[in-house]
Amino acid sequence: MENEVTATAEAPKLSHNEVIDLTIKKIQDNDFNIFFYAPSMNTPSGGIGVLLKTAKNLRDSGHKVKIVYEPVLNQKASYEASVAEKKQVDIYDRFNPTWVDFSLEGIEIVPLGDKEISFTDGTKTKCQNLNVSPEDFLIIPEGFPNVMEKTVQVSCKRIVLAQSWFYVLLAMNPGQKWQHFGIQDVISVSDAITEYLNSSMPGLNIKSFKQGISRDTFKPSTKLSNKLPMVGFTGSRGAENKMKTHSIIKNFYAFYPHLKWIRFQELSNMDKEQFAERLASCAFVLYTDDIAGFGTLPLEAMACGTHVVGWTPFGGKEYINDQNGFWAANGDIFTTAELLGIAIDKWLAGEMDAPEISESYERTLEPYTEEKEKAGIIDIINQYKNERINELEGIKTK
Repeated sequence: MENEVTATAEAPKLSHNEVIDLTIKKIQDNDFNIFFYAPSMNTPSGGIGVLLKTAKNLRDSGHKVKIVYEPVLNQKASYEASVAEKKQVDIYDRFNPTWVDFSLEGIEIVPLGDKEISFTDGTKTKCQNLNVSPEDFLIIPEGFPNVMEKTVQVSCKRIVLAQSWFYVLLAMNPGQKWQHFGIQDVISVSDAITEYLNSSMPGLNIKSFKQGISRDTFKPSTKLSNKLPMVGFTGSRGAENKMKTHSIIKNFYAFYPHLKWIRFQELSNMDKEQFAERLASCAFVLYTDDIAGFGTLPLEAMACGTHVVGWTPFGGKEYINDQNGFWAANGDIFTTAELLGIAIDKWLAGEMDAPEISESYERTLEPYTEEKEKAGIIDIINQYKNERINELEGIKTK
């Protein structure tokens, strides 16, 4: 019997236009990945929370979502392991944001790199290189121009998620713009951020959505019948901001000695549920974040029925007014201390229980629902999908 030789025919090579058509078909069919670059931080952070919530909303709408991060060396764990094993041992922190009030199930979290590493939880993982295709999308936070520069050659569309004006230019050289890294597309979280970017980096393709407040999480306390005579404050903006906050508190006590029994509570280093419950228990919250691109804390406080005294959020100009808080100019310590005393005296006199105040809070909150937030980001991705398809159609050969 003669030997049978089976010839394997090579798959025909696709033409340039056929490759583009295949990529377009994948985009139309939602057969692509949306990558989010996340800072490797496990402490509660408003900015990371918004990024993760955006990823979650896109996952819930049927998109394939991945979060990529660069593992950070844990100095203490590495030192202890090196001493114990009498050799150099590197131990890394796994990105595991358990403090958010929603599940990240179904979202792959990928450590970037080219080696196997050990984590503080005792597990080992083989890191992966960033592997994107032309149909994919890569979303980068505004404060990471190094990532923008490192990804200049990737084949997918890159989009910056801009949340704070402060970080836009902070890590860049004078005169540098995102366009220098090939970035044209931006998702903005507030009208103020959009205006700022149009002034500082004209020509960007910016789309914005409104953030939403979870009314299931942020609501009046179910454990207390009355608010505690307490003022909450956060310490998430570093030593300088905390020093200014403490200066407000000290001046408040100096200006209003009859209110020396009022107590202040720091609302930091807790998960979302704990934060919301503590916030709801306070009669007031002191807001001193002068670099937030939007400022959700005042809205979260209103949803809890907690009154706000503090500085005007950069992006919050679209929602603050004389009826929904006691507002001072950013950095104005004395006026803020005075307003806090005025507000507490009004509360003690029962004047803050007026129905028009709670009605004002509800009017303020009306545009900022989670449903509208989700619909907004889905609409933005659909717009970028159509624009990407048009870009690809434009590079076909005639």
